Amino acid sequence: MVSKFELEGVMPALVTPFTRDGDIIEDGFREVIDYTIEKGATGVVPAGTTGEFVYMRTEERKKLLKLAVEYVDGRVPVIAGTGQNSTRATIAMTQYAADIGCDAALVVSPFYLRPSAKGYYEHYAAVARKGNLPIILYNIPQCTLGELGSNLVYDLAALDNVAGIKDSSGNIGKTVELIQKLDGRIPVLIGHDECFLSAVAAGAKAAILASANVIPHFWLDIMKKVREGKIDEAMRIQHSVQTFARIVTRNGGAPPVKAALKMMGINAGKSRLPLNTGGTLTVELKDDIRMELEKLELITSILREPLVSELDLVALFKEFDIPAEFLEGAKIGQASNEQVSATIAIGTKGGGLGRAFVKLLTQAKVGHEALSVILEPNLFVKPSSIMVPARPIQSMRQASLFYGPVQSGAAKAIAAYLDTGRISSEELKNDVIVMALDVDLNSRDRRDVTDEAENAVGRALADVWG
Repeated sequence: MVSKFELEGVMPALVTPFTRDGDIIEDGFREVIDYTIEKGATGVVPAGTTGEFVYMRTEERKKLLKLAVEYVDGRVPVIAGTGQNSTRATIAMTQYAADIGCDAALVVSPFYLRPSAKGYYEHYAAVARKGNLPIILYNIPQCTLGELGSNLVYDLAALDNVAGIKDSSGNIGKTVELIQKLDGRIPVLIGHDECFLSAVAAGAKAAILASANVIPHFWLDIMKKVREGKIDEAMRIQHSVQTFARIVTRNGGAPPVKAALKMMGINAGKSRLPLNTGGTLTVELKDDIRMELEKLELITSILREPLVSELDLVALFKEFDIPAEFLEGAKIGQASNEQVSATIAIGTKGGGLGRAFVKLLTQAKVGHEALSVILEPNLFVKPSSIMVPARPIQSMRQASLFYGPVQSGAAKAIAAYLDTGRISSEELKNDVIVMALDVDLNSRDRRDVTDEAENAVGRALADVWG
């Protein structure tokens, strides 16, 4: 008989670093293990979902498990991912994990051919009885297409070697139902990063998370705060990591985690096909990951060019071969704050600014692409307005800030100014607005950028219209 295994704390579902050709990068795997243990991880879980076990041959999984046991060398427990489609294969893998010194096994429900509730029970009962290790049931219905219901788990909890259940459903109601139903018979582990605080506050005893490859110490801090009754502090930490957790859970787990680790200098390698494709992580998403790591102070912010507070429309027009005379007769307004600067020109459609407006919009220049100012798709502001980046767009980070939060703030400013009634009906009909805008590339909060863009453009408009 194998004794119950005590589950506690936060454990990473370890990524498996692969080369471009799909070979396991052993040194990279060791780097990830060292990093997570140094950050306080209370165990490690190789060959799980985030470890891409479904893309590995049996011998590769065995190699990975053995490597983990040997390198961890007793520093923390090793919980082996041993789940397979068939009961016989799962028992064999669990027995192997026991033989090489793993402390427990994480056993995902059989997938592809979905069994009945009785089939699930018999599967787990056989593995618990013959696997020679404490086992953790693993409920991830979005991958297995079948759910371990609370009644079934209650029955399985009575088996000697069932040590707990990991719930990765992402349905906090189901997680709390499991906690309430089991009433301490076996611990419930939260496996869905976005639900961590809610689950721990409801009674989840431990966690196995993909994002714990990167931020185990944040999750441990939340758990500590909850147990000390400091819910407000725990909530603030959860909010600070929520965006990163959301990126991880909604983009395949392993790819965003590996991208983050590589940004931190850890050789996390690549994923295997079909996860390792050009469309898995867009450039914009990688920028978002970098931004979140900067916010969490896990990487140093890239030094970027400072905000240009006074923008020169004449110089900008020169970039487009637009004569300076086109600004004659136009009314100019300017304003800036710590995050956004704006210089605007307002003139008639039939005048020089109107001709400049058409040329800016129709003759795109790489890096300086002009954009119509819209409140929402197909809803253009009035007077007709375009915005032009004051300096060339050279990165996706810059583009994502400019063609997004800055555009939204500019549109809100014009709409708000229109509501004041200070723009005459004649100006509304006959005028155009050309805006040169710049944004601080060190800005991290897109909502703040939107607000500051609205502020800068609003004050520039007031500089013209009062």
